[in-house]
Amino acid sequence: MAISIKSVSFLWVLILILSSAHNSGVSAQLIIQVTNRLDNGSLDLTVACPNVESKSYLLHGGESHQWLNNAASTQSGGPPFSCSFQWKGASHMFNMYDPSRDFDSDELHWYIKETGPCRLYNRPKQPTICSNWE
Repeated sequence: MAISIKSVSFLWVLILILSSAHNSGVSAQLIIQVTNRLDNGSLDLTVACPNVESKSYLLHGGESHQWLNNAASTQSGGPPFSCSFQWKGASHMFNMYDPSRDFDSDELHWYIKETGPCRLYNRPKQPTICSNWE
C-alpha cells in the first residue's frame, strides 16, 4: 500500500509541475516594436492598429513605438495584429504578428521602409527579413 501512495503523490507533483509550466506560457507577453525608417528619417509615419487599440501614433524619423500583447490570446485565434501605415503619398496594411510566421520569438522588432516592413532577428545568419506590403 505504501508504494501506491508514493505513486499517487508522485503523479500529483507531476501534474502540478506540468500545470504550472502550461500556465506560465499563457501569461507570456508578446512585444511588438515598430521603428520609422522611411526615406532616411525625413518622412513622418502614422501607425494605427485598430483591432489592438483605438489610438494611432505619429512617429518621426527613427522614432519607435511598442505594444505589449498577450501572446496566448493572439495565438489562440484572437484578432491578428493588423496595422495601417501611412505617410505622405502612401498607405499600407501589414499583420505585425502571425503565429505561423512569428512562432520563433516573443519580441518582434519591425523597421518600416517604403518597400515594406523588415523584421530584425537576433540571429547571426538571419539578421533581417523584409516583407512586401499586403
